[in-house]
Amino acid sequence: MRQLLDFESKNMKALHFFTQNLNFPVAVATYGDWEEQQLSYLEYNFQSGRYTTTSLCQWCVNHHIQYRIIYPLSFKSIIKNPRKYIDFLRLKRKLNYSL
Repeated sequence: MRQLLDFESKNMKALHFFTQNLNFPVAVATYGDWEEQQLSYLEYNFQSGRYTTTSLCQWCVNHHIQYRIIYPLSFKSIIKNPRKYIDFLRLKRKLNYSL
């Protein structure tokens, strides 16, 4: 079975990308009509610019919608910008504690 960004491709309806004004881009997968409707509300509200990567991910957790933070984990990217890598680790830790 093929996977896209570590999402299961079977029964996937859509894959949404959020990139504007975020520290890290976020990909969100929808598998049903309810999730698709919730994402349409999010996309409408996202235009206001009040969402951060953290709030977007927490919104997905609260609505039980799968998401992935897009960050190239490689030795080269860590050496090139260690501060961004530390920010990424802090974000992941914060999201794990909020669960």
